[in-house]
Parts: sequence; structure tokens; C-alpha cells
Amino acid sequence: MHGMATIWDADILIWCLSRLMARHQAGDNDVNGLIHTTPYELLRGIARDVGGEDYKRLMAALTRLQTTRVETNIRKGRRQFASFHYIESVEGASDDPKGEDLKSISIRVPDWLLHGVRSGAVLTLDREYFLLKGGIERAIYRAARKHAGSQSQGWTCRMSSLHEKTGSEAALKMFAFKVRELCQRDELPRYAMTDTKTESGEAAVHFIDRTFIAAAEVKERRTTAIRAGRDRARMAWIDGGHNPRQFDAAYTDWCELNHPADFVPNLSAIPRLF
Repeated sequence: MHGMATIWDADILIWCLSRLMARHQAGDNDVNGLIHTTPYELLRGIARDVGGEDYKRLMAALTRLQTTRVETNIRKGRRQFASFHYIESVEGASDDPKGEDLKSISIRVPDWLLHGVRSGAVLTLDREYFLLKGGIERAIYRAARKHAGSQSQGWTCRMSSLHEKTGSEAALKMFAFKVRELCQRDELPRYAMTDTKTESGEAAVHFIDRTFIAAAEVKERRTTAIRAGRDRARMAWIDGGHNPRQFDAAYTDWCELNHPADFVPNLSAIPRLF
């Protein structure tokens, strides 16, 4: 018995789908489900070591993916379902008569997954995902990647809902404790996690792409600098004996003539111009 495919085995499938998505996005509209690779390339692609034991674990994982049967009603509706194995077939080429030392591998993914690639319904994951060591971190990242995506406002999820989405077997209280630890460490790829509450007071987590946080911080710093520049320019205007009521119009004219609206002007030049 080989057992059921694990969350760690899924790295192989994710890597295969990313290869197919790359081909599809490059303009191959007739992409098929066959991936040609080597054990070394595949292990490196999922951030694993490449020793002898790692090779054996890779072969075992491929077997589990090939023997694990999946049933789903996604895309079909509640009264219909699709059934397939995570990997349809695996073939290899070897110089070893026993075939134990494969030099290359050909992996075929099922048509159900291939359809998702062709329709653009496969969500890409960050390379750092493969470096996550904990299963709960991986499950939380996937939930954030799916729901927060690239929303500028991010995504807020109730703790109880996140507990269900990740499929965690831990009690909700222990799960929440772990999630709050993750929020404090802030080590999730791409997304920042913040411990928060819903409007009704329920425990929740907010996820947002760090790109938007960085952009917001830059905008805030720029706004603060512009406001400070304007205040200093007003002081210089008044110290120069000018009418304070005429400052707004003069400052606006000066900025329009000398700098774009979002640029912090050279304050040392303002008193002379005014």
C-alpha cells in the first residue's frame, strides 16, 4: 500500500501545473498535459534537496499521486461529479537495467486539471510557498492567495471560517493561537496577516498583498512631506511680510509652474520666489 497523497506530495502537482500555465500564458493555446523533466529539475523546482533519499521520496510521492483517486463536483454542479487521479501516468528513462535510476521523467496530468489550465482557472503560487515547512502555513497561504488575491483592500476572514477552509483538525482555540503567532511573525509569502475582529466582534484575520502596503506607505510619506512643505512655505511667506490670505493662490501658482502636484518643492527656493 502506498497511502494517500499528502500536502507535501501536492508540491509536485503544483509545480507541474505551473509549467503548463507558463506554456499557456506564452501563447500555447493547444497545451497538452504532458510535462518532460528530470528528477533533479523537479526536486529543485519544489525547493527540495537532491540526495539519494530525496530521489526515493520523490518516486514514492509520484506513486501516491498516481494512485490517489479524487471525486469532485466543482464545475459540474451538485448532481454531477468528476473522478480522476492526481497524476494520470508517469514514465521514465534510465540507463539502469532495473530502471531505478531515472534520468528523465514524463508526467501526465488529468484532463480535468488541464481544462483548468486552458481556461485560466489555475491560480499561480509564489516560489516561497515551497519553503513553508508547516502544513497549516501552506493551507493559510493558499486560502489568502485565492481570496485576497490582488485586492487592494485585502481580505478579512473570520477565524472560524479560516479554520474550516484550511481543514485543520486542531480545536478552534488552538488553531486561533497558531494563527495569531503567524500574524506576529509575519512570514507568510506575499501576504501580510493582521489579527483583527469583524464588525460584530468575531475574531478574524485580515490578509493583504504587501505590494499595496508598500504603495500606501509611500503615498502616506509623500502626502506628509507635501503637507510639511506647504506649512513651511506658508511660514516663509508670512515671515517675508506677505499677506497670509494671498498665500494659497500664490503657492498653487508656484507649484503649477515649477513642479507636478505630487512633488515636494524645493523649500529653500520658495521665499525668493515669493
